[in-house]
Amino acid sequence: MLPPECSTRYAAAMLKTPPRHLAALLLLHCALAAPAWAQAPAPAPVPPVDPALPDQLKELKSLVAEPKMIADFQAIGLIQKLTKDLDTRNPKDKERLLKALGDVFRTGKLRPKDKDVLYRETADTMARFGVDAGKELAKVIGDARFKDALELRAHLILALGKTKDPAQVDWLLETTTRAHQDELRAAAAEALGNYTELELKLRREVVKAIIREWGGLHQQATTPDPTDPSQPIPAQPQNARRTLRAVEGKWNATLQKLTGSSQSAFADWQRWLNKNPSWVPPGQKK
Repeated sequence: MLPPECSTRYAAAMLKTPPRHLAALLLLHCALAAPAWAQAPAPAPVPPVDPALPDQLKELKSLVAEPKMIADFQAIGLIQKLTKDLDTRNPKDKERLLKALGDVFRTGKLRPKDKDVLYRETADTMARFGVDAGKELAKVIGDARFKDALELRAHLILALGKTKDPAQVDWLLETTTRAHQDELRAAAAEALGNYTELELKLRREVVKAIIREWGGLHQQATTPDPTDPSQPIPAQPQNARRTLRAVEGKWNATLQKLTGSSQSAFADWQRWLNKNPSWVPPGQKK
């Protein structure tokens, strides 16, 4: 039996081609079409739903809810087991898993700073889900439970960046340039360094905003202190210097990743941007 492509072409040939040429023409068409027709890959089968997953997720919730928090390492082990081969999971199972991981942050007692390894490991695992985890991680970061846990929130922000969820870029940029806590500003900037495949127009906006904020801080930080010992030393320049010490390295590294340029100091970045407002990373077309 002929492939569909050949049958159609045969009908057309019958109408337009002299009989003595039909056989040769048909063979030529089929020779060209058959490889593509024969080698077309079949769609990958959807993995089956795991019947054991619901009970395993109940076990995870029970471990996390343990009143004395002594089962956290068991919970981490179970999380690692459940997410070992994510690519072989049914999509619905992945959704259930992701929701269960988000619930880890809302279940049981709040882990103190010296016992928050469960939260950190869970966040790192969620980042492996990619874009799908962006919204859930953002919810955790904004949870009032963690408002005073700066180091943990910084870790969560780094995990959020690894998802490369474009919907989180605006929040990450706002945190980079406006957050009151230097730890969060540095973490958000580092997280933005993962977005090297972001649409070029948006990448330019991110780069421009970081350089602009860097310029404002640089101007404040380089304001000389009063020489008159009777005058109080203003807090603003000191605060700007402290912030720059915390964020400058992260901001610089992210600018290099997003632009492909090797500038390092603020003045160099400002000069570069003024000369290249429509910059394009090396190897990429406009």
